[in-house]
Amino acid sequence: MGSLDTIYRRERDRILAWVRSRVADPEEAEDLLQESFLTAVTELDSAGSIEYLLAYVYAVLRNKVGDWYRFKKAGKYSNSRLEQEFFLEDAIPDTTPGPEKEFYRSLVLQELAIAVEELPEEQKSAFVENVFEGKSFREISEATGIPEGTLSARKSYAKDFLAKRLKDLKVFFLEEF
Repeated sequence: MGSLDTIYRRERDRILAWVRSRVADPEEAEDLLQESFLTAVTELDSAGSIEYLLAYVYAVLRNKVGDWYRFKKAGKYSNSRLEQEFFLEDAIPDTTPGPEKEFYRSLVLQELAIAVEELPEEQKSAFVENVFEGKSFREISEATGIPEGTLSARKSYAKDFLAKRLKDLKVFFLEEF
């Protein structure tokens, strides 16, 4: 643990500068730095030792920054619109109404929003413009020159992908919980 403390004191400013080059908000950057070192400390305690500690800290930090971006991007999609498009109850384990069910609902919506970001650009664009921006296929077609049928098919492919993600979540919930 002493070597991690030494690395933190010696490399903190340089590592924080690296984070700030990727995350504009100084408070968010500081939080990510601290979370990364906390993760490294936890791993160090459980693993005993890590050979290249500074490289490991950077790897953890790179993952934390990636997670932060995914979460931030996913937050721009309206949960109510996703709930209108999908029957979420199919993905939520059978539980009585209460905090546990709300936890699962929130987790499902968050995973769906992340999955929207993973869609191929053409499908994502058709889905987002139609579902979240409320544009008709005719409006999108007039603005882009893409035929309405093509846009409808792209949205359908996007919904198929997202529905599969929901199904995978249900399987995951049943296996893990």
